[in-house]
Amino acid sequence: MPAKRPKASRLQAELARRILRSLKEQDAQAGYHLVELDLCAAFGVSRTPVRGALKLLAGEGIITSRGGRGFVLAKLPVLADEDSDEDEEDQRLFEALAAARGAGDLADQFTQQEVVRRFDARLGTVMRVLRHLGELGLVERKPGNGWAFVPDPARILNESYAFRRALEPQMLLQPGFKLDRAWADRARAQHIKLRKKPWKPGDGASFHAVNAEFHEQLARSSGNRAMLKAVQRQTELRDFLIGQWDYPMEQVHSAIDDHLEILAALEAGYADKAAALMLHHLTQSQSQNEAA
Repeated sequence: MPAKRPKASRLQAELARRILRSLKEQDAQAGYHLVELDLCAAFGVSRTPVRGALKLLAGEGIITSRGGRGFVLAKLPVLADEDSDEDEEDQRLFEALAAARGAGDLADQFTQQEVVRRFDARLGTVMRVLRHLGELGLVERKPGNGWAFVPDPARILNESYAFRRALEPQMLLQPGFKLDRAWADRARAQHIKLRKKPWKPGDGASFHAVNAEFHEQLARSSGNRAMLKAVQRQTELRDFLIGQWDYPMEQVHSAIDDHLEILAALEAGYADKAAALMLHHLTQSQSQNEAA
């Protein structure tokens, strides 16, 4: 007789889905160790629901117990269509909230029901996105069903840059750092093409995705999953605060030149130089954004 699957609460089932999405985003491989305290911190919950979610995933054969030493990933399943649809819904609402907030059309305080009505979104989608914005430090839950944006977005962005200046140079110095040479070649060609193209209004926005992919790929090359996750979260934070901002040509060209220098230093094996260039790049980017 097959083993009976553990009964799960709605919170545990939702948390299990979020853990799976996080593992997929990190491109986690079989053998990846799931640390209870890290999951508690990542999702802002206590150990009890995390343990329930892990037992649920273990019951599905997705993770296996290490005999009192936590769990490891057995095999990451392909996300079901409904999970993919759920992710798409979440992303659409995230972008809609960011656009409304950026245009000044979203009040400092609001309720989840107001978001449901205004953006024609399902309550489950609204709650997932608001929890995620809370994890990014952008909103806070008020007593009852109210929410509030954290004040002073300029300060949040400056704090993000301070964190990135501490993080991103260090990820280039990790013992397990290994540059993907094929990616480096593609990235260089992409940067040079953008650098040489005749400039037109709106071209600055196209650099946003190039820039995010550059920093995320270097984080992935570090071999440090915590660093990769942190860089991805900072990208999401900037997506919400500034969106597809149309960067001026001078700023885009300066950033491209910085990226190419960092790549050249890494390819030559000069990690210390690349780290120093990254620190300079982030400091300069912050100054340019503050002046904009």
